[in-house]
Amino acid sequence: MPPLLLAYISDRILPRGPLSQTAAEFVSIRSQWQNPSDILTILTIIGGDIIQGALAQIVSSHPRPFTPIAFSFGWVAYSFTAVLQAVGSRRLLPDPDCACVLIDAGSGYPRNVKSWALSRLVRDYELPQGEASGLTVAFFKTLPNKQTGIPDRDWVYYTGGLVILLQLGIATIPGALYSNWAILLITCGGTLLVQIQAALPQWRQELWAARKVDKGKQELVCLTRGNGTPYVLVIKSEGCGLRLIDLAGGREIRSSITVPLTCMMAVLWLVHLLTVQGVDNNSWYLLAIGALGMVQNAVASGARRQPSAIGFHLDAYKTVHRKKAWDTLIAAEAVERNVGLSLVDTFFPGRLRPEEKKWVQEKEAEYAKEKREMAPDCGEEHDLPTPGREENADGHLDFSNRTDLLI
Repeated sequence: MPPLLLAYISDRILPRGPLSQTAAEFVSIRSQWQNPSDILTILTIIGGDIIQGALAQIVSSHPRPFTPIAFSFGWVAYSFTAVLQAVGSRRLLPDPDCACVLIDAGSGYPRNVKSWALSRLVRDYELPQGEASGLTVAFFKTLPNKQTGIPDRDWVYYTGGLVILLQLGIATIPGALYSNWAILLITCGGTLLVQIQAALPQWRQELWAARKVDKGKQELVCLTRGNGTPYVLVIKSEGCGLRLIDLAGGREIRSSITVPLTCMMAVLWLVHLLTVQGVDNNSWYLLAIGALGMVQNAVASGARRQPSAIGFHLDAYKTVHRKKAWDTLIAAEAVERNVGLSLVDTFFPGRLRPEEKKWVQEKEAEYAKEKREMAPDCGEEHDLPTPGREENADGHLDFSNRTDLLI
């Protein structure tokens, strides 16, 4: 209700005198609408999960120290959540919000994806128009001329910068009109704390914790949400990019500076909260600044983005779509060997039909024959000892020669 209407009701319509409790309540409500300072303290401690998602989406990356995330309500709550995570799970990133599986096409080994970046890559893929039914397998190559983990700027990035400038512009209005520069100081202080929080080195280390694909080597992986989903992403990296198998594991990062820095940031955000509590005039401007920042944080946290904006620089070179899943796997196998075979257990976990089982056996026999022909002097495959799997005198496996297991 507008303040002028409240004033008219309390002064002209309601009865006056010490017994009129209703009039006193309307006076209090009018005061709150004119200067909503109390609600600011409450708003600053809600919405921490939104901020964590926004940070994971557009956290600063080398060589760009600036992170376009606006100051908003909820940073106090998030700062203490960050301390809890840094001390306990040692992770700053939130858990992936899209459950998916990475399958190594070479070995057929599946792995649950624990990487925020990979889960968003799968979530944000959009099917070509007209391919909603059936199964689609999209093939991508990692570009060698761009580094994985350095995202391109997109509308989410630029919108964040514009919102920060707009917030600073709003904060100057009470200073110019009423000589109240406290709003500007609070906004600048909050924006600075946001940049420091986003500049923690562990953000980037945790997002891209993976080894590089060696030159001359190739990695071929499949990403899917599992049986019943309409699409599969196949990514081939030839001597460039990061090993997505490593990335999917979500490795734990141990940083000696993360815990003390997050604790320091929690204290600074608490000081900022006490400063906000001391604002008595022109609170509407600070409320507008925080609300604008919260909208930006929510949009940044949930926005669908292109792979290059996430940090994966890919080139699509083939898309296979069929109405039946089995036909799609056969067509995918014709594009890249072992892709269709590695997906059989995912999309057909039960018994195969005789003709389906025959196709699998024929493909496996064909690849085994090609492997033997490529190494004719090596003898039969079962005669070749697997390094580190020699049997001892008792017939048990002896791993004493596995130097790669030594720590």
